[in-house]
Amino acid sequence: MSDQEWSLSSDQRKSTVARVAANISSIAFSKGQHFPDADAERAAENAERKAYTVARVEAKTTTGVRPHSETYEAYTRKLASLVLEAITTGHKQAERAGQNGIKSSTVVDLTGEREFLTKETAEVALAAMLAPGSKVSQIKFSTKSFGIEAAEVAARAIANVVSSLTHADISDIIAGRPEKEVLGALQIISQALAKAKLKALDLSDNALGQKGIIACTSAFAQQPALQELAFQNVGCSINACTSLAELVQNAQELRSMRLYNNMSDDAGAAAIAKILSRAPKLEAFRMASSRVGLDGGVALANSMATGNCLQQLDLSDNPMTGDVAESLAEMLKGQPHLRALNLNDTSLEDAGVSTIAQALANSGMLLPAPGLEELELALNEVTPDGAKELAAALAGKSKLQKLNLRENELEDRGVILLCGPIQSLSCLRVLDLAQNQVRRAGALAVTKAVADKQQLEMLDLDVNEIPDSAIDDIKAILKKAGKASALGSLEENDPDAADDDEEEDGAEEEQTSKGNTVVDTLTDLLGKTGLTSK
Repeated sequence: MSDQEWSLSSDQRKSTVARVAANISSIAFSKGQHFPDADAERAAENAERKAYTVARVEAKTTTGVRPHSETYEAYTRKLASLVLEAITTGHKQAERAGQNGIKSSTVVDLTGEREFLTKETAEVALAAMLAPGSKVSQIKFSTKSFGIEAAEVAARAIANVVSSLTHADISDIIAGRPEKEVLGALQIISQALAKAKLKALDLSDNALGQKGIIACTSAFAQQPALQELAFQNVGCSINACTSLAELVQNAQELRSMRLYNNMSDDAGAAAIAKILSRAPKLEAFRMASSRVGLDGGVALANSMATGNCLQQLDLSDNPMTGDVAESLAEMLKGQPHLRALNLNDTSLEDAGVSTIAQALANSGMLLPAPGLEELELALNEVTPDGAKELAAALAGKSKLQKLNLRENELEDRGVILLCGPIQSLSCLRVLDLAQNQVRRAGALAVTKAVADKQQLEMLDLDVNEIPDSAIDDIKAILKKAGKASALGSLEENDPDAADDDEEEDGAEEEQTSKGNTVVDTLTDLLGKTGLTSK
């Protein structure tokens, strides 16, 4: 294995581009396509640049460098693939490739094929931002991996448009890079963003952890007008959340904060709660799939109670348990603008769901969250007992469009309890009752309740125990109402379960009857012998 990293000279690369361009024109001609020389040359340059970047990345291993022959083979293989793509898609695609993701004069979006950017490829990708006098308000660098040199180009580009830049999406921009390079690149880009007056910043889908968040400090710590902040799937551990709480001191204008798929736990949630307590204008908050338990849930609920602007709340997939419901309920009572509430898979059970439902129900002259459009309470072990309070909460929610109760234990009785208020939901688009042990009575009742909904798009009754005869009736009801297409798949419904249970119930009753007869006979005999008490 050679100690020297594989590379090609500038002359070698120019010669390759010339040969590739000639081949593109020739092959296109043989296929009956017209491929102008200028477009062929542009496509060749673009293909060679990408192939060379890939080869340079693959040349490095954890123990050194690959043999030059292997790297050169990777280079030629990638180059051939890109040339074939250029010919197949035609010269119009080549022109778009030359622009390399630039969508308009005010928006630069690099999203697309994954690519390790070098200094040269970054300059091409960010040409619109680097142009003198450029005015760009929004950038999205996702799917492009920035090393130090590419980050320096990005910093120059950001500096050139800093007076007009307000929205920066730098999610997913460090894939495949070693930690030292990642931290350096993030710091360079963040320092450039610090000079912009940002309203929105998205750092999601980067393996940040606490070190990465600290490296990005300049981008968000001193942004007085920041309204939207996202750290989804970034490894936001307890320590990382603690750092965030210390760094985001100015949250007066914060409207939206999104966290997802992190390992924050209760202590991390408590740290984030400190930010929320400083954000009285908060409209949307998400901290889903973050291992938040009871203490963390209570801290978040209490912190959000400092404002009354909340419109969207997503705390799904967190084991908060029903004990968190009282704190959530108190906070929800003070949120008149709430439009979407997602508490899926939060272990609320009947008691917790009932408490939440009571907070959303009519209370004298007060109708909490009158504009509620989405309510999600899936995977919470809700039984018919919980359905009683939930039915009361649905009354008066005339704007409700989505009701998700899948994977609970409502059974026929619970579903039927909900049918009255469901029938009054004129805007309902989606009703999900999958996997709720629903049989004939419940399925037919809810179908009749939604059949007249003009906006109905989905009725999901899958993974239940609905007999085939009832399914035929359901389809007929929806077809007559012109809503046949709204019925979801029933592939996992078990139509035989109800029959099996009925047979078991019948057998049990028969066995009980026989047993009672035997007992009566024995009692009579024993009575005659004087062995039983009178």
